[in-house]
Amino acid sequence: MNVVRQLISRYLIGLLGVGAILALGFLGCRNPASSSLPPSAISPPGMAAPQLPKGDIYADETVPTPETPIETGDTLEVVIRRGAGEEKFSSVVRENGKISVGFMEVDVGGATAAVAESRLQEAAEPYMRQPRVQVLLKKKVLKVKRVFVFGDVKKPGMVPMPRNMTVLQALATVDMYHETALMEEVRVIRGGDLARPHILMADLARVFTYGDMTRNLALEENDIVFVPREHLGDAQEAAKKIMPIIQAGIAPFYPFFIIPALANAN
Repeated sequence: MNVVRQLISRYLIGLLGVGAILALGFLGCRNPASSSLPPSAISPPGMAAPQLPKGDIYADETVPTPETPIETGDTLEVVIRRGAGEEKFSSVVRENGKISVGFMEVDVGGATAAVAESRLQEAAEPYMRQPRVQVLLKKKVLKVKRVFVFGDVKKPGMVPMPRNMTVLQALATVDMYHETALMEEVRVIRGGDLARPHILMADLARVFTYGDMTRNLALEENDIVFVPREHLGDAQEAAKKIMPIIQAGIAPFYPFFIIPALANAN
């Protein structure tokens, strides 16, 4: 019986030892920031992102354009001119999309400033002779843009988005990636059609290996950055679950002080 136990013990030690050596060998050789593509595999030229303005880190103030729609909470500065005189009003857009200008109430929700001018002028014509209306839209609410980072990163979740954020900057915000991350196949999932979202590939391993910044994609608001994990990382997670079973199996053959050493070897 002792001979059988010794044979089983030697077999298990050899098996676990080889497994540990192979695992450590693979871990030592694999660098998730190294690209397996040759330098000749050049990507198409990319668009350089403008430099980040100083003092504009997390929040972007919405700057109205002629196409900017009027929303609840916006402020409209209204000037009504008739003849040589003029009257000035300031009104906040209510939840029903209407503003009060003197005794008039006009629906401007969803309209542009130019359309609001036309509606206010039509509303004033029965009471004034040839009124001329000018509307200035003011957006006073600071909107914090955001992106989402998931996968084999250290702190997954939502991160604030400064202007001109790239995939690499988003990963730096979540304390970068784990050693098991597959940096050659980082995915950026962009919204729009939820049934068929736009998926972009960012090969950050190539960025680190060759300095090819065309693979460091510029992000847009609400983008989802997903960092996949290589199959070796999945095997490591499986080993963590299998190791307690192995320990229980070899417990009758090994003293209690040898089992932790075997476990630490992996």
